Amino acid sequence: MTTAPDYEQMLRGADLRVTRPRVAVLGAVHDLPHADTDAIIGAVRADDAAGGDVSHQAVYDVLRALTGAGLIR
Repeated sequence: MTTAPDYEQMLRGADLRVTRPRVAVLGAVHDLPHADTDAIIGAVRADDAAGGDVSHQAVYDVLRALTGAGLIR
């Protein structure tokens, strides 16, 4: 089972700053590997650690950064 510290390490390893939205999106993508963007947004907003007030645009920006860093496809 992958934990938040694992996601933080993955982000650092990809030279990305560790932020709550990035950790939450990375966790949601790992928990829901074939989900669409709306499902990812819902999962991130339901994650208390992310603060629940993450915008659609923030999730799209994080997905773009994670893809660019090679952490997700």
